[in-house]
Amino acid sequence: MQLNKLLPRIAMSASLVLATQATFIPPGADAACCYFAAKDKDINQPGQKAFITWNPEQKIESFTVQPKFEGNAVDFGMVIPTPQRPKLDEMPRDFFKDLAIYTILMPLPEPIYTPSDVRIMKKCDSARRASSLGIICEKEKSVRVLESGVVGSLDYKIIVADDAAGLFSWLKTNHYSYAGDEATLQFYITKKWFFTVMKIDPKQMKRAANGTYLGEVTPTRFTFSCQQCIYPLKITQLSVKNSTDALFYVQAPEQMDLPDEWSWMPSYRSMYLTYMLGCCASREQQQELDSHTRWLESIQKKDAGFQTTKLEWAKQLSPAELSVLEDPLKNFGQMGTGNLPPGAKPIPLSTFLAEIKAEYLKENKQQLPEYAKGELARMEDRYQPTKGVIVKNDEKFSSNQYNYTRYTWYPAREAPLDEIKGLTRLKGHLQSSQWLTKFRRNLRKEEMTHDMVLSAVPKSKQQTYIRIMPTSPP
Repeated sequence: MQLNKLLPRIAMSASLVLATQATFIPPGADAACCYFAAKDKDINQPGQKAFITWNPEQKIESFTVQPKFEGNAVDFGMVIPTPQRPKLDEMPRDFFKDLAIYTILMPLPEPIYTPSDVRIMKKCDSARRASSLGIICEKEKSVRVLESGVVGSLDYKIIVADDAAGLFSWLKTNHYSYAGDEATLQFYITKKWFFTVMKIDPKQMKRAANGTYLGEVTPTRFTFSCQQCIYPLKITQLSVKNSTDALFYVQAPEQMDLPDEWSWMPSYRSMYLTYMLGCCASREQQQELDSHTRWLESIQKKDAGFQTTKLEWAKQLSPAELSVLEDPLKNFGQMGTGNLPPGAKPIPLSTFLAEIKAEYLKENKQQLPEYAKGELARMEDRYQPTKGVIVKNDEKFSSNQYNYTRYTWYPAREAPLDEIKGLTRLKGHLQSSQWLTKFRRNLRKEEMTHDMVLSAVPKSKQQTYIRIMPTSPP
């Protein structure tokens, strides 16, 4: 059964702020949180984000970046190294904004916890352990221009160089304001990488009254062949004063992660396992959490400023997720739902409340305690039909990929109409059956000494993102 006709169409206002409700509200608490941080960072800070796609069979990678510029056009330049000669393509100007809205609005199912769910979670404990456990001049003659052109608002040249001194001299002569040092250029020259140099094409831009420019340029996609999924991080160290907030969207046939200490897995698993301690954690889960805690403490003893990478969204895209790109206003409310689990069915709020009330009466000798009355009132307010749909799971199928509860909440979504319409721009860029993994890391300048290599998460450890706590994004 699909929810396409069950989730309500919500009236939308142009002044509505994008936000999501917190997922887990513990019994007796009336906590809800609007997650603004990811929205603000995703949409308003384009300088440190990338959309990476990786085809491991063909060994083809692409990454899309959107630089931020400030100043005079002739003073603005970029140098982007790639392992092989890249193909450049212009991307939609609001591409990253659309990605942010897409993941923030995606209504991943939320478990509804009732008095009898501890019993069910104990029953499913063995299945959970099996599926969830587990836890980067003359000198200028050494530079050869292979290609030149304009992509979007940027003038570009693809070049190769024999030595850093020659490349450094060539950049200056050709008015590319490269602020880095020769050693960083040599790092890539030694590996025989290609360089794409870019600067604003004044013919394509509008000047401010004082003759300068301030804003964002059109995102550019670089596609190239390589033996591993890699992102040229070291060269960005040059433009970082102390640290930078880096956001990555990675699309690949398998879920992707960073290696070793940069992995997002410990942070996400620690959040998930901490939550499980309040419900029904097994001994193995407690041991896993203790292991993650000791791991983090040992690193922070050596490096007090160390921060883990944060997973913000992850799912293997299905036709249900991609349907929104065909008709956003019709389908955005049911992104991520697709077919319900076997045996599951939507139920009215009145039926849900009656069943929960019966549980409380059964456990309290037909007397309804005050805390139960308060909890029922909270649920009645939270799960109004205008806000989404309550689904009752078949108990024998309750150990599905999202949660282990008998009831699941599929929230409706609200957003400005114009923002939702723009999601059609993602069509063709997001692919069915591919994992889309979104993670964020605060990178300190001293950490950015090497390029970032990504690797596939083993199938036994792949993690569909579950919104668990008020602090969990998005």
